[in-house]
Amino acid sequence: MARAAVPLTVSLIRNARPASKPLKLADGGGMYLLLKPAGSRYWRLDYRFEGKRKTLALGVYPDVSLKQARARRQAAKALLAQGLDPAAVRKAGKTNDPSLHPDHQAYALAISGEGVWHWELGSGRIVHNPQWARLMGLDPRLPEHPWQDALACVHQDERDGVMAAIQDCLTGHAAFEYECRIQRVDGSVIWVQNHGEVMARDSDGKPLHMVGSLHEITRQKRETLLAQGRNQFLQTIAAVNEMLMQDLPEQELMAGICQELVRDGLFRMAWIGMLDPDGVQVRPLAEAGFVEDYLARLDVRCDDSPQGQGPTGTAIRSGATVINDDTENNARFALWRERARAQGYRSSAATPLRVQGKVVGSLNVYAAEPHAFGPEKQLLLEKLAVDLGVAFGHRAALTALRQSEERFRLLLEASPEAIFGVDIQGVCTFVNPACLRMLGYTQDELLGKRMHPLIHHSYPDGQPYPVEQCHVRCSTLEGRPTHIENEVHWRKDGSSFPVEYWSHPVFRDGALVGAVVNFVDITERKRMEQALRASEERYRLISNVATDLLYSCIHSDDGFAAIDWATASTERIFGYTLDEILAQGCWRHFVHPDDLPEFDRNIRYLVAGQRSECELRILARDGSIHYARAYSRAVESDASGKTRLYGACQDITGRRQAEARIEFLAHHDALTGLPNRVLLRDRFAPALSLSERAKTRIAVLFVDLDNFKVVNDTLGHASGDRLLLQMVTRLSHCTRESDTISRQGGDEFILLLNNIPNQETVERIAGEILRRLSDPVEIDGHVLNTSGSIGIAMFPEDGRDFDSLLQKADTAMYNAKGAGRNAYRFYNEQMNVQAHEHLLLQNRLHQALTRAEFSLHYQPQLAIASGKVIGVEALLRWNNSELGEVAPARFMPVAEDCGLIVPIGVWVLEEACRQAQSWRQAGWPELGIAVNLSALQFRRPGLVDTVAGALEQSGLPAPLLELELTESILLQDAENNLETVRRLKALGVRLSIDDFGTGYSSLSYLKRFAVDKLKIDRSFVRDISTDPDDAAIVRAVIQLARSLRLGTLAEGVETEEQLAFLREEGCQEAQGFLFSRPLAAPALKAFLSDRMATASKAGGN
Repeated sequence: MARAAVPLTVSLIRNARPASKPLKLADGGGMYLLLKPAGSRYWRLDYRFEGKRKTLALGVYPDVSLKQARARRQAAKALLAQGLDPAAVRKAGKTNDPSLHPDHQAYALAISGEGVWHWELGSGRIVHNPQWARLMGLDPRLPEHPWQDALACVHQDERDGVMAAIQDCLTGHAAFEYECRIQRVDGSVIWVQNHGEVMARDSDGKPLHMVGSLHEITRQKRETLLAQGRNQFLQTIAAVNEMLMQDLPEQELMAGICQELVRDGLFRMAWIGMLDPDGVQVRPLAEAGFVEDYLARLDVRCDDSPQGQGPTGTAIRSGATVINDDTENNARFALWRERARAQGYRSSAATPLRVQGKVVGSLNVYAAEPHAFGPEKQLLLEKLAVDLGVAFGHRAALTALRQSEERFRLLLEASPEAIFGVDIQGVCTFVNPACLRMLGYTQDELLGKRMHPLIHHSYPDGQPYPVEQCHVRCSTLEGRPTHIENEVHWRKDGSSFPVEYWSHPVFRDGALVGAVVNFVDITERKRMEQALRASEERYRLISNVATDLLYSCIHSDDGFAAIDWATASTERIFGYTLDEILAQGCWRHFVHPDDLPEFDRNIRYLVAGQRSECELRILARDGSIHYARAYSRAVESDASGKTRLYGACQDITGRRQAEARIEFLAHHDALTGLPNRVLLRDRFAPALSLSERAKTRIAVLFVDLDNFKVVNDTLGHASGDRLLLQMVTRLSHCTRESDTISRQGGDEFILLLNNIPNQETVERIAGEILRRLSDPVEIDGHVLNTSGSIGIAMFPEDGRDFDSLLQKADTAMYNAKGAGRNAYRFYNEQMNVQAHEHLLLQNRLHQALTRAEFSLHYQPQLAIASGKVIGVEALLRWNNSELGEVAPARFMPVAEDCGLIVPIGVWVLEEACRQAQSWRQAGWPELGIAVNLSALQFRRPGLVDTVAGALEQSGLPAPLLELELTESILLQDAENNLETVRRLKALGVRLSIDDFGTGYSSLSYLKRFAVDKLKIDRSFVRDISTDPDDAAIVRAVIQLARSLRLGTLAEGVETEEQLAFLREEGCQEAQGFLFSRPLAAPALKAFLSDRMATASKAGGN
């Protein structure tokens, strides 16, 4: 037999027609409808009992409907699951006879939709069928529940009554029969009727079991309640209407209405909400019932927001009553559900309130039960809302009338316009304060007086103004309104002012009785009009001189924008006159062809109502290209349907050129235009790839111009820049186009030579560079002898990356400078060692001053003739905790390179002065001290102040301080140095030339700089007893000093022979190991004491 799809529907059953064989229409769960060709239809249930398949008859269709059949299937399965005899089940299914066995009755009740329960009083268990559990809102899959669970399902307001009825039944006073509400877990509430009785008692009469049934009576109960509610509602409406007849204050009236709606439990809560003036927010004005704080934080609106989707907002917005049958299941009520649940609301209704046809608010009521608002109650609510609206409208009309009269009075008094009335004779009938204020009269001075002689008596020029010519008087007599834009009124004090005024005739019972005149003082308006004309003139002048081009166009249907106005700056940007621009008619003719798509696209944006901002290239008359940024907007189309475009066009050519310059400078040197280090690094990568493929080399040459700083300091930076440009030209003559010359800043250049076959090629190029750099060059009338030092690093021998090669070329360059300049050096590892030592010493020197690692030793200086110690030379010593004693020859060049020689020199000067002063105080008042100054220290602007500060701080007399300078210091920037020497001499200090004869000796500078002493270098003194040339040099220096009246001091005297030669030649002073090594301050003090003691002893003998 064929089977129908699951589940069955009524239409499927009606349309099924068996052919020659019976047809089964299955519904699932073993149940089916058996259709026989003869037309009979039987409900059947297949099941298994004790391992055998059996069939149970459930009834005949349509006597047993599809819904009833499914209920019977469920009940039968429940009984079968309990092990009930199938025969008994089948028998019970055919009748509902109370005399049947209790199990049969249970089935009969189950299939009729009733719940069956059996309460074992001793254990407290309630055994039940699934229907009872479903009605109670409990789990129907469980065969039993504790009696406490059942009691918890009873509505809290009725539990006491249920328990009292059960107690009466247990005591035998009455059968258990009670109607109550069931509060189910899902929140729904139903009405049920419970029947039960005690089935067994023990020997003492104590009840053991109760059995009973439960069926739903929600519909019947609702009908009963509705009938009761209808009568109660009608009584409420009557009470409300009686209140409406009373003249109660509005707030009191609305509060009383809400109170009537909740009286005797008609509704759980009621409130009236009215629309705010914004037409969106609903503001509660009155409430009654179970409210607590429900309305305190209520946000209700009537717009499309989430707060406007509830019953109240929807009712006001739609103008129709909105019923919320179940607050727990209404999605639109989600925002207020938690608060409603806390107050016990399960349903609500909102009815719009209309006043004179306009919705002004809503009447809102809430009930404790779901589905509490049927059609009849809805009609009653709407009738009540209509009554309220009529009453409110009547009250509003009375209030409006009073308010209108009050508004007219306030308007008249508060109006900034002057208002007065006249009768048919022109006599003043009323006047407002503004009019009195403007005219300068009091009310008594105008009321009852003719107005024309008071305010219209003369024209502005003082000529009489006849009443017959007065526009107000004429229009009043003719009964027509008039408006005069510019007239003159006269004040009481005789002054006049311009006014604009209006006159309106007044009729009473169809007869003209006068006119109402209002006027305004237009003095300020005239001033503003004059200012506007001046502003327009200024705008015209500004537009003529504005740097930006201002314009307007009209967009036509053919897509073109015709120019109809532009400022005079068109000639500056386009090179065309304004007339020529207007003659062309369209900006499109001036746009670069490649930018026309962008131009057309922006025109479309403008026509579509969008603002436009774009950048275009403009073709000027002279063929040049200008960059322009255009800002445009469109206004609404005029009557012709054409859109007007307004805009400004800014010439940004200079900005674009600047941006291109910035982009260039990001990779190039600003002065020379050469690639900078960034671009040089980029070019290294392809050069490396080429060399790796070709098995060739790359050379990185670090070129530094020798003594470039001297040129900058003496001739100025402009001359220095011109010298750099000359050097760039010479470097370019030594390289190929594939090579790269880069300026790193200052006087440093990097050359990247790629695809080099061997080292000899690099040596040839480096030699050529040195030769060209050393050629004399003329700058600003000065012939300069230049040279350079070059460091070279090679790929792949010295490194495989750019940074490594550059660092090593830098190291080699410093090595070339150390070798006497004007040389090149290839990098080797020994240089790296030297560089590391240089870096190590530099790092340690930075901390030496703060760690007090420096000290001074002092070498005595003696007068040769007397052998007396006349002074000492301060010599710097450094003792580092890691490096130990570091020789001056090792760390002084490093200090010079990194600039630390300046702060070190300041410390030496201050310490030497302090120590010399302490010796003076200890008994050697004439002992002088000599301090060496470095070139860097001497060129610092604050040198003189530093020396003066050291003298002042220590208290040492200036003549006891001798500053030792080298010849090279004085010769560089001679003019500035001469000024520094003069200022030092003005302090009173002495100056000496150290290592005289080893530098650029010149008699002229000795004369100009007025030094006090020449120090003969130890290299000449060492061999004076054996080398005739050295002896001749020393003799010449002594004679030169004597001729210039300068003192002389020989350094490095170590033998008596040397001392004898110097004494014989007339040298005045000497120092050296023959007398003493350099000594620490305590040792020197001992040395001086010994010398003094020896001299005293020799004098005593």
